[in-house]
Amino acid sequence: MNYLGLDVHSKATVWCLLGEGGEIKERGKIATTAVELEALVKRLSQDEPLRVGQEVGKLSHFVHDVLSSTGVELLSFNAHHLKMIASSRKKTDRRDAYWIAKVLQSGIMPHPVYITTGPVRQLRTMLSTRAALVSERTRWLVRAKTALLSAGVKAMPTQGSQRWVELALRSSDGLDEALAQRLELCQSMQQQLSVELKRLDTSLHQVAQSTEAVRRLQTIPAVGERVALTVYAWIGDVTRFATARALCAYAGLVPSVHQSGEAQRHGGITREGSKQLRAILVQAGHVLLWRCQSHEAAPLKALAERVHTARGRRKVAVVAAARFILRTAYYVLRDAANYDPTRLTRQLTEPPAQPATA
Repeated sequence: MNYLGLDVHSKATVWCLLGEGGEIKERGKIATTAVELEALVKRLSQDEPLRVGQEVGKLSHFVHDVLSSTGVELLSFNAHHLKMIASSRKKTDRRDAYWIAKVLQSGIMPHPVYITTGPVRQLRTMLSTRAALVSERTRWLVRAKTALLSAGVKAMPTQGSQRWVELALRSSDGLDEALAQRLELCQSMQQQLSVELKRLDTSLHQVAQSTEAVRRLQTIPAVGERVALTVYAWIGDVTRFATARALCAYAGLVPSVHQSGEAQRHGGITREGSKQLRAILVQAGHVLLWRCQSHEAAPLKALAERVHTARGRRKVAVVAAARFILRTAYYVLRDAANYDPTRLTRQLTEPPAQPATA
C-alpha cells in the first residue's frame, strides 16, 4: 500500500507519495486539472494499492469527483484537525503534502470529512445560498438604518426597521437628495434580493415535497420545512453514524469533557460541525419549549424540560431541546418511520443525563 498526500490549490497541486514504511518514494507538483489529477493517480496506483488524502477546501468536491472515478480510496480531512500541519513552524506546500500522506501511512489520523454527492450536495448549496442572500439583504437594511440615524431621523418605537425606511422615503421632509438616493439604492437591493429569495424558496419547497425523508422529519414537533431540509442536507447518509449520540457530537451539541486523574469537568458544548445546522436546531429548540402545546409534542418537550430547573438554565434547556430533536431525527431517518411520541415513554422514566451548557 502506498499513501499519497495532496495539497490542493486553485492553480497547482503539490503531492507526496509515501511507501508502506513511511519513506518518501516520489513527490512533485502538477496543475489542478481533472486530466492531471487522474493521470497522476492512475500512474501511482498501477503497481500497488493507493490511498489518497487531501485537506478540505473549496476544491474538495472537484478533487473527490475526479479521483472517485478512478476507483482509489480518497479521505478528506479538516485542516484544523491535522495538528502536525496546523502547529508546524515551517509550513510549506511540500510539508503539508508530506504530513497528509504521513497521517494516512501511520493510521494516526482524525475522522475523515464526509463529502456529499448528488442531490444532497445540491441541497446544501441551495441552503448556503439562501443563508448568504438573507445575510446580504439584512446588510442593506442596516445600511439604510445607519444612513437615517446619521441624518438625525428618529424612528417611532412601534415601527419596524423596514417600515421605518419605507416611511422615510415616502416623506421628503428632512431628507436631502443624497440621502434619498442612498435609501432608494438600499431599498432596491433589498427588493432584488427578496425576489431571488422567493425564487429559491420555491425550489426548496419543491425539494421538500418530493423527498420522503424530509416529509418524515416534518412529523417531529417544532420541525418545519426549512429545519427538515437543513437536517436532511447536513446528515446526508444517516448510516455513517453508529448512534444518535454520534450524530449529536457531529453537530457539536454535546458537552465538552476535561478529565485528568480523578477530576472530571463538563464544559460547554463543543460547537463542532456545521454552524448552520446547529443554529437552526437551537431555533427549533426554542419553538419546542415555548411554542409547542400539542399532545404529540409533550413527551419530547418533557425531556428538555427536565433540565430547565431554574431561570438561569433556560439556555441549557434550549440546547437540550435541540439535541433531543436531533436524536429523534436520527431514529426517524434510520428507521424510515414517522415521529412516534409513544417511543419516548421509556426515556422519560430514566434519570436525566448530564446537561450541556450553552
